[in-house]
Amino acid sequence: MKRHVLVDNVYIINISNSSACICGESGHIDAYTRALAIQRQVPVFFEDEGNYEDYPIFSRSIPAWQLPSEVDLDVRHDHKTIQVGCLDVIATASASVVQVGSNDTMDLESRVKAIRHFITDASQELKDYTGIIVRKSPLSYGKKQEELS
Repeated sequence: MKRHVLVDNVYIINISNSSACICGESGHIDAYTRALAIQRQVPVFFEDEGNYEDYPIFSRSIPAWQLPSEVDLDVRHDHKTIQVGCLDVIATASASVVQVGSNDTMDLESRVKAIRHFITDASQELKDYTGIIVRKSPLSYGKKQEELS
């Protein structure tokens, strides 16, 4: 049965990273987020870093949730309207959904790899540097361009 959704007030501060706010019914939601966060005390970044394929967390299979074979369910839709007075959400992130209404299926996934590099023996001048340094990969030092191809 299709139902109407009446929402008086929705206040959301932030929706990000494959997230959604839905007022009403939907058939299928497939949200997906991948994130690679590299934080360094000294802001040096290499041109060839940041490939998801380099980190197993992004390619591992996610176990599927197995539904029970038999479910006793008694659903009564006494009203043809879903009514919500006020919905107050501070934030949603990383493949999440705020939904008022029914949904058939949701396949949500979020994978985050956080890398933090801290250096204790760097000069104070380098630690205080506020710009960004982009360099060739350390693996390419001393090699000719043909060897890198």
